[in-house]
Amino acid sequence: MKRFLTTMAALFLMSGILAAASVCFAEPVTIGVSLDNLDDPFWVGIKTGIDAAEKELGDKVKINIQVCQGDANVQNKQIQDMVTAGAQAIVCVYVDKEAILQSVKLCNEKNVPFIYCDRTLDSTPDAQVAWGIATDNYALTVNGWKWMADYARSQNIKLKVLELVGSLTDNNVLRRTKGFEDVMKDNSDIIERVQSVPTEFNLEKALAGTTNALQADPDINCIFMHSDYLLAPTIQALEAAGRYVKIGEPGHVIVMPFSGNSGSVKAMKDGYVEMTFGMDVYKCGYEAIFAGYNIATGSKTYDAPADDPGFILTQENLSETAPRAYGSF
Repeated sequence: MKRFLTTMAALFLMSGILAAASVCFAEPVTIGVSLDNLDDPFWVGIKTGIDAAEKELGDKVKINIQVCQGDANVQNKQIQDMVTAGAQAIVCVYVDKEAILQSVKLCNEKNVPFIYCDRTLDSTPDAQVAWGIATDNYALTVNGWKWMADYARSQNIKLKVLELVGSLTDNNVLRRTKGFEDVMKDNSDIIERVQSVPTEFNLEKALAGTTNALQADPDINCIFMHSDYLLAPTIQALEAAGRYVKIGEPGHVIVMPFSGNSGSVKAMKDGYVEMTFGMDVYKCGYEAIFAGYNIATGSKTYDAPADDPGFILTQENLSETAPRAYGSF
């Protein structure tokens, strides 16, 4: 009898393990995706990576995409609904880093891995992020400015820089300024910041600030913007000043856009812009979906979140790098 009970206990335990395994590896795996919005090519670039991962995984996954249109409360409600409906992983481009912790806690309670995409999110003692991937804005800025320092030396140019700063509450913006300042400190013989204009990513403020700066400091010969969202007003201000001219022509101003939209790629192809900081948003979306699938199925473990260094588009490597820029999708 004792042997029989032991055998039955072993069989019961094994059946439980197999049942748990069958649940864990049940396919298709449902992945809930929560996006801030899709009203800009940048976000569409992330979705392009998500769509590519979904296509590659095929019938192994079922992806539910919700867009909250910049409303943090709506985002939390959408994630709650997806988890309630049976999502086995959540991939999120969050709106507000404090508000989204509510959803992270819910995912923790339901044993659903929460993966951030594009915007970094640190775990807290009661809100644990499973993994995440985002551009390392500091590293990308440093690499781009090192390239520019070498370029300026090769062209015998002393850079008089106008910095168009984004939102000061955005950690990515602060990292971009820090990267610029660190390279500037090491290359003070050829890089000088003449003005720093806070734009808050507002097009009217960017246009007014650039226009005033070019009038006040006509020696400005380089504009570093924290997003190529600000490229259009920058070009408008340069055109008004008669200084939007091609590389090598008298009065040319070096323009350094950040992220890689279609305007930046076109300006480079047309010969007006020397370089662009490229954010690999396709990769962010693609890798986040695969992480959601792998963590949900237990098929792969992840350690530290990924900080993607991005890439630098230059006139020399444009044919190779332009297809990676989201503005070319």
